[in-house]
Amino acid sequence: MKVQGSGNVRKAISSAVAMLSICAGLQAQEAAPERGLRIATGPTVGVYTQLAKDIQKVCGQVVPLIPVATKGGLENLIRLSASEADIGFAQIDLMQQMGRDGDQNIRDLQAVMSLHSNLLHTITKVDGSKLGGSNWNPLAGSVKVLRKFSDLKGVTVVLVGSAQVLGHTLENQMGYGMKFLQADSDEEAVKMLQGNQAEAVFTTGGWPYPAIARVPSTAGLMLADFDLQAPAPFGRTKRNYPNMGAYNMNFLSATNLLLSRPFKPNGERGKMVAALQNCLFRHMDELQEGPYHAAWKEIKNPEETLGIPLIGKMDATPAPTRPARPAVRP
Repeated sequence: MKVQGSGNVRKAISSAVAMLSICAGLQAQEAAPERGLRIATGPTVGVYTQLAKDIQKVCGQVVPLIPVATKGGLENLIRLSASEADIGFAQIDLMQQMGRDGDQNIRDLQAVMSLHSNLLHTITKVDGSKLGGSNWNPLAGSVKVLRKFSDLKGVTVVLVGSAQVLGHTLENQMGYGMKFLQADSDEEAVKMLQGNQAEAVFTTGGWPYPAIARVPSTAGLMLADFDLQAPAPFGRTKRNYPNMGAYNMNFLSATNLLLSRPFKPNGERGKMVAALQNCLFRHMDELQEGPYHAAWKEIKNPEETLGIPLIGKMDATPAPTRPARPAVRP
Protein backbone atom coordinates (compact mmCIF):
# COMPACT_ATOMS: atom_id res chain seq x y z
CA MET A 1 0.00 0.00 0.00
CA LYS A 2 1.37 3.40 -0.96
CA VAL A 3 2.01 5.91 1.80
CA GLN A 4 2.55 9.62 1.26
CA GLY A 5 6.22 10.50 0.97
CA SER A 6 5.90 13.87 2.66
CA GLY A 7 7.27 12.59 5.97
CA ASN A 8 3.93 13.08 7.70
CA VAL A 9 4.41 11.05 10.88
CA ARG A 10 0.87 11.53 12.13
CA LYS A 11 -0.63 10.20 8.91
CA ALA A 12 1.74 7.24 9.02
CA ILE A 13 0.72 6.45 12.60
CA SER A 14 -2.98 6.80 11.80
CA SER A 15 -2.66 4.46 8.82
CA ALA A 16 -0.66 1.87 10.75
CA VAL A 17 -2.94 2.07 13.80
CA ALA A 18 -6.05 1.58 11.68
CA MET A 19 -4.64 -1.54 10.03
CA LEU A 20 -3.26 -3.05 13.23
CA SER A 21 -6.39 -2.25 15.25
CA ILE A 22 -8.43 -4.36 12.85
CA CYS A 23 -5.98 -7.24 13.23
CA ALA A 24 -5.90 -6.84 17.00
CA GLY A 25 -9.70 -6.86 17.18
CA LEU A 26 -9.85 -10.10 15.23
CA GLN A 27 -7.26 -11.73 17.49
CA ALA A 28 -8.43 -10.36 20.85
CA GLN A 29 -9.63 -13.66 22.27
CA GLU A 30 -7.01 -14.04 24.98
CA ALA A 31 -6.77 -16.90 27.47
CA ALA A 32 -7.85 -16.40 31.09
CA PRO A 33 -6.11 -13.03 31.78
CA GLU A 34 -6.80 -13.35 35.53
CA ARG A 35 -4.39 -16.29 35.70
CA GLY A 36 -1.32 -14.31 34.68
CA LEU A 37 0.01 -11.29 32.86
CA ARG A 38 -0.71 -11.00 29.14
CA ILE A 39 2.54 -10.06 27.43
CA ALA A 40 2.45 -8.54 23.93
CA THR A 41 5.43 -10.02 22.09
CA GLY A 42 5.95 -9.97 18.32
CA PRO A 43 6.44 -12.29 15.34
CA THR A 44 7.09 -15.96 16.12
CA VAL A 45 10.79 -15.78 15.22
CA GLY A 46 11.34 -12.22 16.44
CA VAL A 47 13.64 -11.14 19.29
CA TYR A 48 10.73 -9.88 21.43
CA THR A 49 9.19 -13.35 21.33
CA GLN A 50 12.51 -14.97 22.26
CA LEU A 51 12.89 -12.62 25.23
CA ALA A 52 9.35 -13.42 26.38
CA LYS A 53 10.23 -17.12 26.32
CA ASP A 54 13.35 -16.42 28.40
CA ILE A 55 11.29 -14.45 30.92
CA GLN A 56 8.82 -17.32 31.15
CA LYS A 57 11.65 -19.80 31.84
CA VAL A 58 13.25 -17.67 34.54
CA CYS A 59 10.25 -16.02 36.20
CA GLY A 60 7.23 -18.04 35.06
CA GLN A 61 6.96 -19.71 38.46
CA VAL A 62 6.72 -16.28 40.10
CA VAL A 63 4.32 -14.70 37.60
CA PRO A 64 2.71 -16.79 34.83
CA LEU A 65 2.81 -15.13 31.41
CA ILE A 66 0.23 -15.43 28.63
CA PRO A 67 1.84 -14.60 25.25
CA VAL A 68 -0.08 -12.31 22.92
CA ALA A 69 1.36 -12.75 19.43
CA THR A 70 1.63 -9.51 17.43
CA LYS A 71 3.48 -8.02 14.49
CA GLY A 72 5.85 -6.10 16.79
CA GLY A 73 6.26 -2.94 18.86
CA LEU A 74 3.68 -0.82 17.05
CA GLU A 75 0.91 -3.35 17.56
CA ASN A 76 2.13 -3.96 21.13
CA LEU A 77 1.47 -0.32 21.98
CA ILE A 78 -1.98 -0.52 20.42
CA ARG A 79 -2.74 -3.66 22.41
CA LEU A 80 -1.60 -2.03 25.65
CA SER A 81 -3.65 1.08 24.90
CA ALA A 82 -6.74 -1.07 24.27
CA SER A 83 -6.18 -3.17 27.44
CA GLU A 84 -5.66 -6.28 25.29
CA ALA A 85 -2.28 -6.83 26.97
CA ASP A 86 -0.91 -6.05 30.42
CA ILE A 87 2.78 -5.71 29.55
CA GLY A 88 4.66 -5.60 26.27
CA PHE A 89 7.79 -4.64 24.35
CA ALA A 90 8.30 -1.44 22.31
CA GLN A 91 10.94 1.06 21.21
CA ILE A 92 11.07 4.19 23.34
CA ASP A 93 11.02 6.53 20.30
CA LEU A 94 7.87 4.85 18.99
CA MET A 95 6.14 5.14 22.37
CA GLN A 96 7.10 8.80 22.67
CA GLN A 97 5.95 9.61 19.13
CA MET A 98 2.57 7.92 19.51
CA GLY A 99 2.07 9.50 22.92
CA ARG A 100 2.85 12.97 21.56
CA ASP A 101 0.40 12.45 18.75
CA GLY A 102 -2.49 12.07 21.14
CA ASP A 103 -2.87 8.58 22.62
CA GLN A 104 -3.12 9.31 26.34
CA ASN A 105 -3.16 5.60 27.20
CA ILE A 106 0.23 5.15 25.54
CA ARG A 107 1.55 8.33 27.16
CA ASP A 108 0.61 6.89 30.58
CA LEU A 109 2.47 3.59 30.15
CA GLN A 110 5.17 2.83 32.70
CA ALA A 111 8.49 1.02 32.33
CA VAL A 112 9.15 -2.34 33.92
CA MET A 113 12.76 -2.19 32.75
CA SER A 114 15.09 -1.04 30.01
CA LEU A 115 16.12 -3.62 27.43
CA HIS A 116 18.36 -4.03 24.38
CA SER A 117 18.39 -1.77 21.34
CA ASN A 118 16.50 -2.30 18.11
CA LEU A 119 18.49 -1.67 14.94
CA LEU A 120 17.24 -0.10 11.74
CA HIS A 121 18.18 -2.59 9.01
CA THR A 122 18.36 -0.90 5.59
CA ILE A 123 18.29 -3.58 2.88
CA THR A 124 19.37 -2.76 -0.68
CA LYS A 125 20.45 -4.75 -3.75
CA VAL A 126 24.06 -5.79 -4.36
CA ASP A 127 23.73 -5.03 -8.08
CA GLY A 128 22.14 -1.66 -7.40
CA SER A 129 18.85 -0.07 -8.40
CA LYS A 130 17.96 2.11 -11.32
CA LEU A 131 17.41 5.72 -10.28
CA GLY A 132 16.15 8.65 -12.31
CA GLY A 133 13.90 6.73 -14.73
CA SER A 134 10.16 7.18 -15.23
CA ASN A 135 7.19 5.37 -16.73
CA TRP A 136 7.20 7.62 -19.79
CA ASN A 137 10.97 7.35 -20.27
CA PRO A 138 12.15 3.97 -18.91
CA LEU A 139 15.57 4.32 -20.58
CA ALA A 140 16.44 7.38 -18.54
CA GLY A 141 18.44 7.23 -15.32
CA SER A 142 21.31 5.04 -14.20
CA VAL A 143 22.00 2.11 -11.89
CA LYS A 144 23.42 2.99 -8.48
CA VAL A 145 24.52 0.72 -5.64
CA LEU A 146 23.09 2.11 -2.40
CA ARG A 147 25.85 1.37 0.10
CA LYS A 148 25.14 4.13 2.65
CA PHE A 149 22.06 5.68 4.21
CA SER A 150 23.08 9.02 2.68
CA ASP A 151 22.59 7.42 -0.76
CA LEU A 152 18.85 7.15 -0.19
CA LYS A 153 17.87 10.64 -1.33
CA GLY A 154 14.74 10.47 -3.47
CA VAL A 155 14.36 6.68 -3.39
CA THR A 156 11.28 4.56 -2.65
CA VAL A 157 11.52 2.55 0.58
CA VAL A 158 9.34 -0.33 1.82
CA LEU A 159 8.53 0.01 5.54
CA VAL A 160 7.87 -2.99 7.80
CA GLY A 161 6.41 -2.96 11.32
CA SER A 162 7.69 -0.16 13.59
CA ALA A 163 9.62 1.27 10.63
CA GLN A 164 6.25 2.51 9.35
CA VAL A 165 6.65 5.33 11.86
CA LEU A 166 10.45 5.48 12.03
CA GLY A 167 10.80 6.01 8.27
CA HIS A 168 8.60 9.09 8.35
CA THR A 169 10.37 10.38 11.45
CA LEU A 170 13.74 10.20 9.68
CA GLU A 171 12.31 11.81 6.54
CA ASN A 172 10.96 14.70 8.62
CA GLN A 173 14.38 15.22 10.21
CA MET A 174 16.53 14.75 7.10
CA GLY A 175 14.36 15.90 4.21
CA TYR A 176 15.66 13.27 1.79
CA GLY A 177 12.51 13.18 -0.32
CA MET A 178 12.03 9.46 0.31
CA LYS A 179 8.73 7.89 -0.78
CA PHE A 180 7.26 5.01 1.16
CA LEU A 181 5.42 1.75 0.65
CA GLN A 182 4.21 -0.58 3.39
CA ALA A 183 4.55 -4.35 3.74
CA ASP A 184 3.04 -6.72 6.27
CA SER A 185 6.21 -8.80 6.64
CA ASP A 186 9.92 -8.78 5.92
CA GLU A 187 9.41 -11.47 3.29
CA GLU A 188 6.85 -9.37 1.44
CA ALA A 189 9.11 -6.30 1.62
CA VAL A 190 12.07 -8.18 0.15
CA LYS A 191 9.90 -9.44 -2.71
CA MET A 192 8.87 -5.86 -3.45
CA LEU A 193 12.55 -4.82 -3.47
CA GLN A 194 13.54 -7.67 -5.74
CA GLY A 195 10.58 -6.89 -8.01
CA ASN A 196 11.88 -3.32 -8.51
CA GLN A 197 8.90 -1.73 -6.74
CA ALA A 198 11.36 0.01 -4.41
CA GLU A 199 15.08 0.62 -3.94
CA ALA A 200 15.37 -0.16 -0.21
CA VAL A 201 13.65 -1.78 2.77
CA PHE A 202 13.51 -0.47 6.35
CA THR A 203 12.88 -3.07 9.06
CA THR A 204 13.72 -2.92 12.77
CA GLY A 205 14.71 -5.58 15.27
CA GLY A 206 17.22 -6.59 17.89
CA TRP A 207 20.56 -8.14 16.96
CA PRO A 208 20.86 -10.69 15.55
CA TYR A 209 17.56 -10.08 13.78
CA PRO A 210 16.36 -13.47 12.43
CA ALA A 211 14.88 -12.05 9.21
CA ILE A 212 18.33 -10.63 8.37
CA ALA A 213 20.53 -13.40 9.81
CA ARG A 214 18.84 -16.05 7.68
CA VAL A 215 19.20 -14.22 4.33
CA PRO A 216 21.38 -16.46 2.11
CA SER A 217 24.59 -14.96 0.78
CA THR A 218 23.37 -15.69 -2.76
CA ALA A 219 20.20 -13.59 -2.43
CA GLY A 220 21.78 -10.50 -4.01
CA LEU A 221 20.94 -8.35 -0.98
CA MET A 222 23.13 -6.14 1.19
CA LEU A 223 22.84 -3.82 4.19
CA ALA A 224 23.46 -0.09 3.86
CA ASP A 225 25.73 1.52 6.45
CA PHE A 226 24.18 4.27 8.59
CA ASP A 227 26.85 6.88 7.85
CA LEU A 228 25.17 9.86 9.56
CA GLN A 229 25.07 11.26 13.07
CA ALA A 230 22.19 9.67 14.94
CA PRO A 231 19.47 12.22 15.77
CA ALA A 232 17.97 12.15 19.27
CA PRO A 233 16.64 9.93 20.80
CA PHE A 234 18.55 7.41 18.69
CA GLY A 235 22.08 6.07 18.89
CA ARG A 236 24.49 4.39 16.50
CA THR A 237 25.72 0.83 17.02
CA LYS A 238 28.21 -1.41 15.20
CA ARG A 239 27.13 -4.98 14.47
CA ASN A 240 28.02 -7.88 12.14
CA TYR A 241 25.96 -9.95 9.70
CA PRO A 242 28.52 -12.19 7.96
CA ASN A 243 25.88 -13.78 5.74
CA MET A 244 25.34 -10.37 4.12
CA GLY A 245 28.98 -9.31 4.10
CA ALA A 246 28.37 -6.77 6.87
CA TYR A 247 31.27 -6.40 9.33
CA ASN A 248 31.53 -3.58 11.90
CA MET A 249 28.62 -1.90 10.14
CA ASN A 250 26.90 1.14 11.64
CA PHE A 251 23.20 0.86 12.45
CA LEU A 252 20.76 3.43 13.78
CA SER A 253 19.65 2.08 17.17
CA ALA A 254 16.74 2.76 19.54
CA THR A 255 16.33 1.51 23.12
CA ASN A 256 13.55 -0.96 23.87
CA LEU A 257 11.51 -1.02 27.04
CA LEU A 258 9.34 -3.63 28.71
CA LEU A 259 6.22 -1.56 29.38
CA SER A 260 3.20 -1.95 31.63
CA ARG A 261 -0.21 -0.40 31.86
CA PRO A 262 -0.44 1.92 34.92
CA PHE A 263 -1.92 -0.51 37.44
CA LYS A 264 -2.58 0.45 41.06
CA PRO A 265 0.50 -0.60 43.09
CA ASN A 266 -1.62 -2.40 45.69
CA GLY A 267 -3.96 -4.02 43.17
CA GLU A 268 -3.61 -7.61 42.02
CA ARG A 269 -2.05 -6.80 38.66
CA GLY A 270 0.14 -4.06 40.09
CA LYS A 271 1.59 -6.58 42.53
CA MET A 272 2.15 -9.10 39.75
CA VAL A 273 4.05 -6.58 37.62
CA ALA A 274 6.18 -5.54 40.62
CA ALA A 275 6.93 -9.20 41.39
CA LEU A 276 7.95 -9.80 37.77
CA GLN A 277 10.21 -6.75 37.79
CA ASN A 278 11.86 -7.89 41.04
CA CYS A 279 12.40 -11.37 39.63
CA LEU A 280 13.99 -10.02 36.44
CA PHE A 281 16.32 -7.72 38.38
CA ARG A 282 17.38 -10.57 40.70
CA HIS A 283 18.07 -12.92 37.79
CA MET A 284 19.80 -10.46 35.46
CA ASP A 285 23.16 -12.22 35.82
CA GLU A 286 21.57 -15.52 34.91
CA LEU A 287 19.85 -14.03 31.85
CA GLN A 288 23.06 -12.38 30.66
CA GLU A 289 25.41 -15.30 31.33
CA GLY A 290 23.14 -18.31 30.81
CA PRO A 291 21.75 -20.01 27.66
CA TYR A 292 19.45 -17.13 26.75
CA HIS A 293 19.18 -14.65 23.91
CA ALA A 294 22.20 -12.41 23.26
CA ALA A 295 20.03 -9.29 23.62
CA TRP A 296 20.13 -9.63 27.41
CA LYS A 297 23.88 -8.93 27.37
CA GLU A 298 23.27 -5.46 25.95
CA ILE A 299 21.49 -4.28 29.10
CA LYS A 300 23.82 -2.13 31.22
CA ASN A 301 21.31 -0.68 33.67
CA PRO A 302 17.74 -2.05 33.60
CA GLU A 303 16.55 0.98 35.57
CA GLU A 304 17.78 3.51 32.97
CA THR A 305 14.47 4.12 31.17
CA LEU A 306 15.32 7.47 29.54
CA GLY A 307 12.65 9.51 31.27
CA ILE A 308 9.81 6.97 31.17
CA PRO A 309 8.49 6.44 34.74
CA LEU A 310 9.88 3.23 36.21
CA ILE A 311 7.54 1.06 38.25
CA GLY A 312 8.67 1.00 41.87
CA LYS A 313 10.65 4.23 41.43
CA MET A 314 7.74 6.59 40.93
CA ASP A 315 7.97 9.96 42.62
CA ALA A 316 6.12 9.47 45.89
CA THR A 317 6.49 13.07 47.03
CA PRO A 318 3.02 14.36 47.84
CA ALA A 319 1.78 17.35 45.90
CA PRO A 320 2.09 20.63 47.79
CA THR A 321 -1.06 21.65 49.58
CA ARG A 322 -2.45 25.12 49.79
CA PRO A 323 -2.26 26.77 53.20
CA ALA A 324 -5.54 26.62 55.02
CA ARG A 325 -7.59 29.78 54.89
CA PRO A 326 -8.09 31.53 58.24
CA ALA A 327 -11.49 30.97 59.73
CA VAL A 328 -13.94 33.73 58.98
CA ARG A 329 -15.26 35.25 62.17
CA PRO A 330 -18.89 36.18 62.33
